[in-house]
Amino acid sequence: MLNNLKLFGIFAILAFVAYSTFFKGDREQTADLGQVLDRTEFAVNRYQQYLDKKGFDQASDDQLQEFSLYLTGTLNTDPRFYGKPFGIALLQDGKFLGFADENTNDVQDDGEGDVFTIEIDEANRRLIATDIAGNSAGTHISGTGFLAGALIGTMLNRQRAAGITPASFNNRTVTSRASYRAPSSARSGGIRAGK
Repeated sequence: MLNNLKLFGIFAILAFVAYSTFFKGDREQTADLGQVLDRTEFAVNRYQQYLDKKGFDQASDDQLQEFSLYLTGTLNTDPRFYGKPFGIALLQDGKFLGFADENTNDVQDDGEGDVFTIEIDEANRRLIATDIAGNSAGTHISGTGFLAGALIGTMLNRQRAAGITPASFNNRTVTSRASYRAPSSARSGGIRAGK
């Protein structure tokens, strides 16, 4: 009996070490998806106003990169809601990847883990943020011009080119922004869009 307990104890320790090493390696803390959504909506609206003033009806790749930097700044504005600075990477499918950019060089280096993604759900008219644990929160997009804007239009074109259809988000479980509560592992504090 004692040998069985020792064997079980050794197995449990080895399993914990293996889990910590292989599965939790570069995992980051959970982000407050409510703040991600609020700040993203704010940044999109502001950047679209800029594009409208300049007369753009389609955002170029350079403008998408410029927006990525603007979104990065907006997400990192005080009061901060995450323990490390964020970096943003625009992916080929029109998704934004938020990562922990510890050296603030706007490049995801080794050891800088993923934190969240931001996607546009055209069919259901919402922005969706998803954290590393797979939790998703969404906020409905108000106004007809949002989806037709130069920035969002270009991102939707990227989605379509990557094979993502408007119906791709229909079966996703997404908590509404109004019902979303940040998990205890997320740092709180931040702004609401438009306030």
